[in-house]
Amino acid sequence: IAVLAEQIMMYISSKESPLHIEPVKIGEITQMIREEFSPQLSVRGIRWLEPANLPEVRADRLSMLRVLRNLVDNALKYAGDDLSEITVGCAESGDCHVLYLTNNGAIISEELSEKIFQPFERNKPSETVKGVGLGLAIVRELAERHGGRAWVRSSDSEGTTFSFSISKAL
Repeated sequence: IAVLAEQIMMYISSKESPLHIEPVKIGEITQMIREEFSPQLSVRGIRWLEPANLPEVRADRLSMLRVLRNLVDNALKYAGDDLSEITVGCAESGDCHVLYLTNNGAIISEELSEKIFQPFERNKPSETVKGVGLGLAIVRELAERHGGRAWVRSSDSEGTTFSFSISKAL
């Protein structure tokens, strides 16, 4: 119950806490997340890949940490035993920065690809995995508050990529 209460509070704060928009070096955020999850990555033999030149963007630092933490946590929980690689990157798309996290684990069906961003939605086969179904709802909420959106693409040939965009106009 404590985990549920904490997740609900995080979800509410993702909707209501004021954003502190400042220059954020994405490479510093990914380094913190990589260090936080280093024990799990190491034990499971999962490679972490990222470009050397991740950009600086205008965003809320805590939000960027929360988004990437949720995406890595989900990859470790749901991508299955075949997961061997997590790739973090950034691309430009018109008036947005697009940050993404790709994993080579289990594939998400097209029918679930929108549903999993809804609050309290969980993938049925993952009922044994701890969580309350708010992680991706928080990712989507924070992306929208940054003038962007969140989505997933998943295929056998390319793995699963969670992306979120943030406006360059912040």
